Amino acid sequence: MRVLSGKGKEGAIQRKIVRLVLSISLLALLTSALVSFASIQLARSRMIDSSADLGGTAATDSEQALIEQAKENLITEAAAKAELTDQRLKSIQEQVELLASYVGPVYDGTVAIDDSREGRDGDWVMQYGAVSGVSDAQLADEIARTEHAFYVLQPLCRQNQEKISSVYFASESGFMLSYDPNSTDEYQQLFDEGYDPRQRDWYINALAEDGTVFTETYLDVFGRLLVTCASPVKTQAGKTVGVLGMDILIEDINASIVNAEVGEEGYAFLIDQNGIVISAPNLEVGPDGNYKQIKLGEQRGFSAVVEAMLAGESGFLEAQADEPLFVSYAPVPVSGWSLGMVLPREEVVAPAAAMYDHIMAETGETTGAVSSMTAIMLVFFALAIVVIVVIVMIATRVQSRRLTDPIRTLTQGAQTIGAGNLDYEIDVNTGDELEILGDTINHMTVSLKEYMTNLEAITADRERIAAELGVAATIQTSMLPCIFPAFPEREEFNIFADMHPAKKVGGDFYDFFLTDPDHLWVVIADVSGKGVPAALFMVIAKTLIKNQAGSCGDPGEVLGVVNNQLCENNDAAMFVTCFVGVLDIPTGKFTFANAGHNAPLLYRAGGAYDWLNVKPGFVLAGLDNMQFTSEELTMHRGDRLYLYTDGVTEALNPTEELYGEDRLLETMNREDVKNQPIEKVVEAVQEDIHVYADGAEQADDITMLLLEIN
Repeated sequence: MRVLSGKGKEGAIQRKIVRLVLSISLLALLTSALVSFASIQLARSRMIDSSADLGGTAATDSEQALIEQAKENLITEAAAKAELTDQRLKSIQEQVELLASYVGPVYDGTVAIDDSREGRDGDWVMQYGAVSGVSDAQLADEIARTEHAFYVLQPLCRQNQEKISSVYFASESGFMLSYDPNSTDEYQQLFDEGYDPRQRDWYINALAEDGTVFTETYLDVFGRLLVTCASPVKTQAGKTVGVLGMDILIEDINASIVNAEVGEEGYAFLIDQNGIVISAPNLEVGPDGNYKQIKLGEQRGFSAVVEAMLAGESGFLEAQADEPLFVSYAPVPVSGWSLGMVLPREEVVAPAAAMYDHIMAETGETTGAVSSMTAIMLVFFALAIVVIVVIVMIATRVQSRRLTDPIRTLTQGAQTIGAGNLDYEIDVNTGDELEILGDTINHMTVSLKEYMTNLEAITADRERIAAELGVAATIQTSMLPCIFPAFPEREEFNIFADMHPAKKVGGDFYDFFLTDPDHLWVVIADVSGKGVPAALFMVIAKTLIKNQAGSCGDPGEVLGVVNNQLCENNDAAMFVTCFVGVLDIPTGKFTFANAGHNAPLLYRAGGAYDWLNVKPGFVLAGLDNMQFTSEELTMHRGDRLYLYTDGVTEALNPTEELYGEDRLLETMNREDVKNQPIEKVVEAVQEDIHVYADGAEQADDITMLLLEIN
């Protein structure tokens, strides 16, 4: 085959095209319509820019005025709300101090009390409790006097039952009287379990301050958010005999102060002296039944605000959270709290943005008028284009005859070669790039013939490897127990397992076997890596574990021996995570050891699946002479143990998000899953993973084993 040198021919077609385009461009530049059109566009652009500048300036000035006005309003309103909160707490403080000053003389016996209870029964119930070891007989007189004093609290409690939760008195001698809206057996149970009011913060702080104190917020037994106001109780002689406390419902402060509207999207909140949010709209309750403790200083953009609030300052700051915010704040002196008000910056400056939009709309109308004038110019410009197109068409037809003939030859030759005639040779003699292209195609045809010959040999090798992998997958599958029910003659337990390798052969494996009639062993493991190397290492690990289990009764000892065996000649640095357990069938005792594997899920009959607390341990084949600790638990009728590999929790969806432990636990505890037969449970988890993956390729082996005690 003749090889044509490209010297002197490269760029020939390019030069021809440049000459053609240059000729057309010269004709187009002579068209005066282009000059006129460019001038109009320039004037139009300047007009739009000027209008935009004017609108931006007006909007900026208006926005600054709105911000200043909002700042003044927020500072004023925050101070007013803080003063209102302070007055409300002062009123409660005065009531507590008044009651404490009343209980003291009665306790001392210096004031006569009418102990008649007629007509005083109501929704509020007096409850009594004593610290363990305190004799009621020894304190009978002291308790009776305090009880008399407490009956005068009924009218106060009824009148304020929407604001307070309870009123109570704790004595230095170890008993406690409480006035609550509902009696409950849990009250005395608290004392039976070692409750001592003298060790509570409200009692200790009131004595330490020798005056009235407010505690941090907390939840009562009815799930309501409270704060306690406590004051020491003293006799006429000045002796401190106990502490009187009153629980205040934060709901009352929310309803009257915090929940008041602040613009359309703003809100108010309270923080205590530690920077913890104690009152705010939509304060959430966590999964444990307690309010989520929010430290405002840890929230994005609020550190400077909290620093000023905790210093007892009043003022205004801008905060950058998920959006820019305006925050005003003022102290609540009586409790050491601080009240804040938040308003989104966007809400404040919205009128300025509306003004800017209006200016730009007016600009748009003016621009439309200019566009109409431009359209007239476009008509003339279009006529000029028509003339140029005619000239281009004539020139193109002349030039195309010189270009298309060799291209047609190349096309026909390519079609002939594409039809399978690799012996065909293209002959183009144009002295430019087309001739080089023809010679290149001829050279490519020769290379293609050589490639096809090599491809046939490679394809044959791949088919042989695929067949061998299929046999390997069949052998691997046959090594795992796959006939269920596995032990039809044993009614004491059920067991089911399943494995889906990511490739034809995988590194996961499971096993279960009886070493004697009373001991059932279960194994699940995951070998590092994928494919044939992992499968070979899996066979070795599975065989060693099963052989060692037959001679050792302790899972930890089995893992220790197998670990040393796998470490020998492990030049590939592969490792295995493994969970091994043995069930003593007559007693239900399950002994297990873990080598870096995922923690199983344990289901107790009538309950729900939860994570088994397992020591993590180190992987097998990682280091010589590692020690593996055996642990124990007792399984009862109806209990289940779910083992799995990380291919379950690390399954990916199309956005490469993990399936995760939370979703696995949620799926296992679904009502339509957890009480199903064990094989249906495994199928349900596999189906949920399939739905989650949504067509994404399986990245890891997925293996599960479920054991049930009958």
